[in-house]
Amino acid sequence: MNATKLHTLLRATTFLTCLVAAPAVAQTAPAAAEQNAPPAAAGLAPAPVETPPSTDAAPAQEITVTGSRISRRDYQSASPIATVSQDFIKSTGQPTVEGALNALPQFTPSAGSGTGGAGNQNRAGQASANLRALGPQRTLVLLDGRRMQPSNADGTVDLNTIPDIIVDNVEVITGGASAAYGSDAVAGVVNFKLKRNLNGFIADAQYGITERGDGGTFNAGLAVGGRFVDNKGHATLALSYANRDPVFAPSRDFFRFSKVTTALPEGVLQVTAANLPSQAAVTGVFSRYGTTVTVPRTTEIGFNTDGSLFSRANPIANFRDPPTSIYNDGNTLGYSTGDFGYLQLPLTRYSAFGAADYEVADHVTVYTQVLFTDYSASFGIAAPVLGGSNGQQAPIPVTNPFIPADLAALLASRPNPTAPFFITKRLNDVGLRQQTDKYTVYQILGGLRGDIPGSDITYDVYASHGSTRADITDRGYPSLSGISALFAAPDGGRSICAGGFNPFGIQPLSAACQTYLQRTITSTTEVKQTIVEGTFTGSLFSLPAGALRFAAGADYRRNSYAFQPDGLATTTDLVNFVRQQPVQGSTEVKEVYGELLVPILRDQPFFRSLEATVAYRYSDYNTIGGVSTYKADLNWEVATALRFRGGYSRAVRAPNIGELYSPLTQSAQSLGAIGAIGSGDPCDVRSGYRAATAVGAAQVRTLCLAQGVPTNLIDIYRDTNAQATFNASGNLNLKEEVADTYSIGAVVRSPFSTPLLSNFTISIDYYNIKLRQAVGSVTAPVAVAKCFNADGSNPGYDPANLYCSLISRRPESGLIGVVNSPLLNLGGYRTSGIDVQADWTIRLSDLGIGGNPGSLKLGAVVNYLDTFKIQNLPGSPFQEYAGTILNTQIDPLSSARPRWKSLVSATYANDTFDIGIRWRYIDAMKNAGNVGNTGTVPGVVSVSYFDVLGSVRVQGGLQLRAGVTNLLDRAAPQVSTVIGNTDYATYDLVGRRFFVGARLTF
Repeated sequence: MNATKLHTLLRATTFLTCLVAAPAVAQTAPAAAEQNAPPAAAGLAPAPVETPPSTDAAPAQEITVTGSRISRRDYQSASPIATVSQDFIKSTGQPTVEGALNALPQFTPSAGSGTGGAGNQNRAGQASANLRALGPQRTLVLLDGRRMQPSNADGTVDLNTIPDIIVDNVEVITGGASAAYGSDAVAGVVNFKLKRNLNGFIADAQYGITERGDGGTFNAGLAVGGRFVDNKGHATLALSYANRDPVFAPSRDFFRFSKVTTALPEGVLQVTAANLPSQAAVTGVFSRYGTTVTVPRTTEIGFNTDGSLFSRANPIANFRDPPTSIYNDGNTLGYSTGDFGYLQLPLTRYSAFGAADYEVADHVTVYTQVLFTDYSASFGIAAPVLGGSNGQQAPIPVTNPFIPADLAALLASRPNPTAPFFITKRLNDVGLRQQTDKYTVYQILGGLRGDIPGSDITYDVYASHGSTRADITDRGYPSLSGISALFAAPDGGRSICAGGFNPFGIQPLSAACQTYLQRTITSTTEVKQTIVEGTFTGSLFSLPAGALRFAAGADYRRNSYAFQPDGLATTTDLVNFVRQQPVQGSTEVKEVYGELLVPILRDQPFFRSLEATVAYRYSDYNTIGGVSTYKADLNWEVATALRFRGGYSRAVRAPNIGELYSPLTQSAQSLGAIGAIGSGDPCDVRSGYRAATAVGAAQVRTLCLAQGVPTNLIDIYRDTNAQATFNASGNLNLKEEVADTYSIGAVVRSPFSTPLLSNFTISIDYYNIKLRQAVGSVTAPVAVAKCFNADGSNPGYDPANLYCSLISRRPESGLIGVVNSPLLNLGGYRTSGIDVQADWTIRLSDLGIGGNPGSLKLGAVVNYLDTFKIQNLPGSPFQEYAGTILNTQIDPLSSARPRWKSLVSATYANDTFDIGIRWRYIDAMKNAGNVGNTGTVPGVVSVSYFDVLGSVRVQGGLQLRAGVTNLLDRAAPQVSTVIGNTDYATYDLVGRRFFVGARLTF
């Protein structure tokens, strides 16, 4: 936030102080029953941020709220906390809680129902929480204030494992919370609070489907709880089931030609600079087809199924095959792998939760808890590519019997006519790839809690152990050695399998040959976590303004990681599959922590209360050594109607086991469309980098030659791949991330006693997070753009520049092959903004409407993102990415950082039913590829979604609900110039949806 915006906020808060403080002291607080009224039953907005202030009539209760370990009466948070009700979760119509949380502006959608397939094999079917767009690994997920079992080596928790049937509410605190909870709480904490004192029975079921009749979702749950043995014990058991059907990309017109790649199923001859066919031979072949334009000999030549040849790009000539899945922009032919993509991944989940406690003696209660989840997701991936960006090749001898006559003529015209040749081909003939991810997660916990006689000091000591096992089965990956054997066979492989393998054009492949080539592999990952923790809370002594309260404790935590790949996965024989090696490792930490709540003033003019909270934690890791985290918050209640809050916290995130030990992982990353600076391969003669008027065009040419673009291709070079293979891996030398968080805000409750205005609350909070030593990788598009000085990162166009050193090119063609980037402590992130939440309830009877007319409830949650700056390397400048999309440096599955994001709702409710509308708004964004350069790649327009939701309360504890989400059937917006390109995590992919549900309680 700049000085002008901060000054405006301070002026506003000063004005509110003068307006509200004096009269508010004399105001009578609203009735306790009204203050504690729940949100609308339809759950159209999050529950109010604040716990209302107490009145003399209301009983005092000890409340523990996320962000602090100190229980206190009539708690009002010193940190911004949003509370999401169970009704709000149910109103989304989703079988998991991710949809509800991602509707809140504080969250940036990441891994979820619409993300999967190639590039996301390690998270397919999972859902995560990502606060402030800082990455899910920096958001700590808790269950009743305790760490959950991680679902991945990076420490993230899959929200699918949450027992949603007994979730009471979700508390979200944004900003560093490491002093309270330890590592991973850099961006904030999401705490799922369960119904701990359930006495009775809950049954819930919900079904949803899209307007187009696909993407069905069904979930059902059953929970029962009650007391036993003269009320000394209590037990809860919950069971749930969820199923989500797939939605395929071709079913939506927008995605019909999404994810266009250069690898065609017909096959294309690889250009080898040292052994090109003659121009005369190429011209002669295409002249016989009636082609009037000149086809350069350096152009990629493809194979029509009828044996003729075609020119794939610049110009397109003689392409004769049916245009199924082929994208033609007039200059280049591409293949849409979106035909095999998923807009909603299928999911099947079973979960069970059990908890029990028993008072074994006065002041001593034993308790236990068990959480078990089993779920799986299966989906298909486009066929692999032979000779793609990873460079896997199978030589074809010139004696292969399937070589068409026209291709044979070109091969014979080469300087070395008997040399074998290579092709690039999407192996649709062999079959699609299939992946099944099966997860089994459990966590067992047991402990003692109680209080010390004669004091208000309580204790809680527990131990937990959990395990996540992921079995990933991949089918359909072909054997490179098998393909080579078929190509090399004198009969084209007919003696090996029926019919052999004809790779020229789209040719049928027998079942016997498919079986001969296809391989199935299963790899296993297991993540375990063991925790032992003890905490004491209570009062130390009394001060004039109240009791000095404390919390203190210690814990031990061990996380282990073991990855065991299939034997075939350890070889290089699988096409399009990166070689893997078994890896295992562990981390351990011992911690002590303390927190103090210091009352400073109470019941003084302009100081109804003033209190400070300070906390400190020391953590000793076996990987990075000792680190300290701390915080200091101030909570100033001017009057009942006005309160200010703010503070500072130091947070630390130790590198997790995945970042330390993870094996080499490979993904395909798009370099973007050729044209604007910052997008595509700079060496392409059509790129903005090499335009005659471009600054540094000559230096770009020289750098391209130094990187490996052949001299005889440099002035005609065209990027025919558009993607790079990105290799990332762990690093045992990583250091901890360090973050400083500042916040200041105000909470205003209406000072007016008039019925129309008495039930109005608004909170305004400014946050500022500065993180350094960020763990991450330099992605392929970032490495390429910075190597070629798109933003001033390499002013000398030095091929030894760090970014350039990450890039390797294929010597025969100059194409970018692999970008290698192990995880490193890079630069840092800086983000700041303003959160606003407002809630206003209007009782219609107060407007003179007779009977019991009900009430109108209005709510809004708004985030303004002031800054989001990324520093790629220590010492390099920070670049502003607020208001941009398509930067995936922090999270490859999340790239949107809109300036404005909001959730606004209006609900009418009475004793029988409620109905309302919800508006979700995502601001327009610029393309992140233009940051730091003169690029003009388009971004994305603003998007609004509207939902209509309602419920009916029936006698006997039965409640029925129904809703329509994305009422106007808003399609996903296109991002940049690439057709069918959008942010899969941010936008609605499937369109209008309907759902119905029922809940029975007694």
